[in-house]
Amino acid sequence: MRPLFLLPLALSLAAAAPPARALPTAPERLCATFPDAADCRGRVVGCETCHTSTWPAAWNGFGVDVGLALPPGDFSAALPAALESLAAEDADGDGVSNLDELLQGTNPGDPASAWPYCAAPPDPLPDAPVAAGYDFRRAYQRLSVLYCGRSPSYDALAAFDAVPPPERHARLHAELDACLQSAWWRDEGLPRLADARIRPLQAVGADSPVGIVIGDYEWDYRLWSWVLTGGRDVRDLLLADYHVERRPDGSLARVEGLVDPPAPGRAGGQPLVPERRAGMITTQWFMSINTMFSPLPRTTAAQAYRAYLGMDIARLGGIVPVAGEPLDVDAKGVREAQCAGCHSTLDPLSYAFAEYDGIRGDRTGAFVPQRPALLIEGWDAAAPETVLFGQPVSALRDPDAVDFAEVAAESDAFMRNLGRLFFRHAFERDPTPRERPAFDALWAALPEDGWSADALIHRLVDLDAFGGVQ
Repeated sequence: MRPLFLLPLALSLAAAAPPARALPTAPERLCATFPDAADCRGRVVGCETCHTSTWPAAWNGFGVDVGLALPPGDFSAALPAALESLAAEDADGDGVSNLDELLQGTNPGDPASAWPYCAAPPDPLPDAPVAAGYDFRRAYQRLSVLYCGRSPSYDALAAFDAVPPPERHARLHAELDACLQSAWWRDEGLPRLADARIRPLQAVGADSPVGIVIGDYEWDYRLWSWVLTGGRDVRDLLLADYHVERRPDGSLARVEGLVDPPAPGRAGGQPLVPERRAGMITTQWFMSINTMFSPLPRTTAAQAYRAYLGMDIARLGGIVPVAGEPLDVDAKGVREAQCAGCHSTLDPLSYAFAEYDGIRGDRTGAFVPQRPALLIEGWDAAAPETVLFGQPVSALRDPDAVDFAEVAAESDAFMRNLGRLFFRHAFERDPTPRERPAFDALWAALPEDGWSADALIHRLVDLDAFGGVQ
C-alpha cells in the first residue's frame, strides 16, 4: 500500500512546495538547526538528505516526513521547526533516529545508510598516545607501504620488533618521518593523490608528439608535492604566488616571477603575474583544461570547489544559494527552474575566474581584466559579486581568484577535504560514524600544527584504525 499512498502524497507535496529555486536553502537551514550534524562540520549537507531527485522533484522517506511536517508559509522559516519535530522519529525504519543519523553522518531517509554499532571507542592507555590494542608492527608495515612505497624488508621488520615496547611509538614516527622525506613519496606517492585534481591529459601535455600544447601539468604536480612536504603550509595549495621547478639532482625549488614557455608562441610556461596567482587553481594548466574558451568559467569554479573544498555541485553538494542569482550574465538559460538551484551557487563562484584567460597560446591563464567585457555582451564588472559559503569574498566589487582562495584556504571545508584525502588514502574508505570525532580532531588540528601535511599524517598514524584497533 505504501507506493500507492506515496504517489498522491508526492503530488500534494509538489503542489504545496515552494518554487524550485528556494529549495536549495534547505541544507543551510538544516545546518543552522543541527550544527553538530556530521555533514555540517566542514561541508554543506547535500540535497540527497531529503531528495532522491531534485528535477523532477522526488523525496525519500525523510523528505516526505519533512514535507508533511511543514506548515503553510515561508519554506526557509518553517523548516527548522519541522526538522526539530522529527528528530526522534525514524523515517527510514532502520532503527536509528533521524537526529542520530544526522549526527553520525548517515542518511535518515535511506535504510541502506545506517551505522548500528554504537560502542564507544577504546580508551587510550594511561600516559600513552594510542589506544589499547594498537598494533605497532601492523602500523609500521602499513606506513611503509603507504608512504615509502614498499613493504619493510625482513631485516627492517626484525629490527622494529626488537625495539622495546615503550620506545615503539617514537620509532614508528621516526620511520614515518623518513618515508615522508623520501623521493618516492614526493615524486610517486603524493602525485597520485593529485591526479583527480589536476586531471592530466597526455595528448595535450608539454611533451605531446602531436604538437598540441595547451599547458604543462608538471608545474601543477611539482607545486602539489612541494606544498605537501617539508612541513610547509598546506594553504599554499590555494595561496602560492610562486611556482616550483625540478633541479638536475631531482630536488624541487621555488621559482618566482613569470615563467617563459619552452618555445615562442606556445603554451607551457606560467604567464600569470604573481599578484593574481592562487596556487593550484590559477596555473596555466588549470585554466586551459577547465576554462578553455568559456566566457564565464563555470567549470573552473566547479573544479576548484570540488577538488579543494570537497563540494561537488554536480552531485548537489555544497549548494548555498545566493539571493538574486543566477544573473545569467552570458544568456545560457541558467535561470530556468531545473538549472537555477545549482547555478545560484555556481555562478557567483565563477565570477572570480572570469578575468583569467582560457586557451590562448602562450598567454593561456594570463590575467586579462577586459576579458569578460569582450566575451559577454552587456557585462558590467561592478554588478556580479563573487560569493563563497554565502558570503562575499571581498569588499572590492571586482574580486578575483586570490580573494576566493583566501576565504577558501581558511575554511573548515578546505581542512576537512585535506583530512579526507589522506584518510581515504590510508584506509580506502571514509571514516565510520564512530571514527568521526577523531577524524574531525585530525583536520581541525592543522592550525595548531602549523598547517603541515606531515603533521596531519603523523596524527593519522596514531588513529585506532591505523593500528588495527577494532
